[in-house]
Amino acid sequence: MTYATVAVLGAGTAGASTEAVNPILPVDNELFWGGLMFLVLWALMKWVFLPPVLRTIQARADIVRDDLAAADGARAQAVSESVAYDESLASARAEAMRIIEGARTEAEEERRVLVSAAEAEAARIRSEAAADIAAAKRAALADLREGVGSVAVRAASAVVDRPLDPADHQQVVQQYLDDVSSN
Repeated sequence: MTYATVAVLGAGTAGASTEAVNPILPVDNELFWGGLMFLVLWALMKWVFLPPVLRTIQARADIVRDDLAAADGARAQAVSESVAYDESLASARAEAMRIIEGARTEAEEERRVLVSAAEAEAARIRSEAAADIAAAKRAALADLREGVGSVAVRAASAVVDRPLDPADHQQVVQQYLDDVSSN
């Protein structure tokens, strides 16, 4: 504002009244128009502007609630699938243990059969060997008896200094060898 405008305004108020006007208190017509505008804005907010905002807020709340419900459903489904997976895994492990135990039992039975067959074969071989040894011993003793008998008769004939008949003394030598071999 310029200095001239302030002077004109100051002159117009100086002659009117001496009563001081409070610039903070509203005048009656300002109260009326202010109240009317408040009611109009309140009505606009209540019936025009606020319903779309409330519908948007409600739609967002519904979306969030639906998403939370879907997440809870997915979580419950994941938990049930996890439980089903754990059960099938436990069942598979039990089946594997059953198969392993069956194979172990079967292998143990096969081992027992093979061991008993091997022991039977070893016993058979031992008995055959014992029979072979006994036969070889008998053959060796028979050969030895003849050889020892003739050597003994010749040695006795050298000791007595006269010829002895081996056929006559062979029976005495055989009897002596039978006595020695039985002890």
